[in-house]
Amino acid sequence: MKKTILTAIIALAATISVAAKSDTTAIKPFDRGIGKSNSCFIPKGSVGAGISFSYSKYDFGNMVNDAGYSMLFSLVQDLHGSMTSFTISPFVSYFLLDNLAIGARFNYERNGFGLDGVNLSISEDLGLSMKDFHFFKQSYTGSLTLRNYMPLANSKRFAMFTEVRATGGYAQSETYKKEGEDKFGTYQDIYTFELGVVPGISAFITNEVALEISVGLLGFDYQKVVQVTNQVEKSQMEKSGANFKINLFSISFGMSFYIPTAQNKSKKIKNKQVAL
Repeated sequence: MKKTILTAIIALAATISVAAKSDTTAIKPFDRGIGKSNSCFIPKGSVGAGISFSYSKYDFGNMVNDAGYSMLFSLVQDLHGSMTSFTISPFVSYFLLDNLAIGARFNYERNGFGLDGVNLSISEDLGLSMKDFHFFKQSYTGSLTLRNYMPLANSKRFAMFTEVRATGGYAQSETYKKEGEDKFGTYQDIYTFELGVVPGISAFITNEVALEISVGLLGFDYQKVVQVTNQVEKSQMEKSGANFKINLFSISFGMSFYIPTAQNKSKKIKNKQVAL
């Protein structure tokens, strides 16, 4: 009996061992094919140039009885002011490989805010009034960029792209208010550096012209601020941090022009001759 059980155990172990050895099928990892598209969206050797810009202006509190502000901000009364924002950003690029480009970008941004007057009424005995308050800021930045295109379904008209930017810049800002002939405020010199990732979508409307939309997503930034208040008090601040969020205020619309170089054109001619 014992011999029979031992023989059965040995036979079962041998069967399992043979089955394990015979199962040599390689399990291939699932591949989504990201970044492996064979479609050439923009060929090697092309030169790209373009510009993106935005402008906005808001005026509020222009009517005697502003119903909107009365409903939304019941504590705020007699609000009058305006806010403007303007940004322009030209850029150039060169394609080292198909769908991969290096480039440079310059950005100028100007923001202004003027508050002619506002009354904050918390109760009959407690309130706050402010008038002639102004803010102004302008900045100059330059970026080195690396952009990679990923055609959508091997399309030659629509593609997603991811751009890595190393950006450095300088800005000036002043915040002040007027009291009669006197002016009180703070002046700032701002030095910035940022390493960021900007995804977007590009769509060609002709062979050489494309429309783009992009938004800031991921970044590491460093900022140094040197400020002087009332031309007397001086202070300095440094800060750094990282963020991973969609910044709706960094949404940018632009137009790009892609020009094939002579080298690229000769390649197209050769390909046509071979096809013929």
